[in-house]
Amino acid sequence: MKTRVLTAAAGIPLVLAAVFFAGPPLFGALVLALALAALHEYLGICAVERTIAFGVLACAFPALAAVPAGLAPEAAAAALLALSLLSLWRVEDPARRFQGLAEGVLGLAYIGYALGCLWLLRSLPAHGAAWVFLVLVVTWSGDSAAYFIGSRFGRRRLAPTLSPNKTCAGAVGGLGGSLAGALIAFPVFRGDVALPFVGATALAIGVAGQLGDLFESLWKRAKGVKDSGHLIPGHGGILDRIDSLLLGIPVGYHIVKTWGP
Repeated sequence: MKTRVLTAAAGIPLVLAAVFFAGPPLFGALVLALALAALHEYLGICAVERTIAFGVLACAFPALAAVPAGLAPEAAAAALLALSLLSLWRVEDPARRFQGLAEGVLGLAYIGYALGCLWLLRSLPAHGAAWVFLVLVVTWSGDSAAYFIGSRFGRRRLAPTLSPNKTCAGAVGGLGGSLAGALIAFPVFRGDVALPFVGATALAIGVAGQLGDLFESLWKRAKGVKDSGHLIPGHGGILDRIDSLLLGIPVGYHIVKTWGP
């Protein structure tokens, strides 16, 4: 726990500085680097070739993240088509290559699209940085509340086959923590966004974040690993740290894009 707290204390200010002060090119480069590092962990655990998926993600990510929202489906389809075609190159083991293709497609959708939405969210003309801040704070506070409340009061397990330590009390506490995160982030909008909308968005992000956490648990159980990596002291790998965000970010982005002020 001490290592986790020290790592968070050092890392959170750097993340927030990037959110509020990095210009679009630098912020985009940082998000792309994060996506590539996360994909490296993902494909390493899947034990499939990285080269093809890396190349496609590096080429497709700017399209997924920078094209107008109306063209995002076309960009995503082009990226998946490119991955499918490249996967046919030098086929020696069709079963392994097909598995690699399937898991590569999932990696692009799971990691590439989610972090592309982070770039899109930050690029919104009204309060882009504030919305990113909301997603981060809601997710962090929800994760922390779920951990501490679940550890103290948890009795009934939420999903014992996926994550035995998660409890129903922790899930409810996590949603309470997400709403508390909305109150923390609300002043950043400077009165331009109504508190009920911020709270409802935070609740949706909190639910999505918990589902994202469980999805990564499912994936790691299927692959027989405890952590996705060891890059972040006390937290495991990058995917272990951003698993909740990989569903929370797209949910937050599409809510704000569709119904936001």
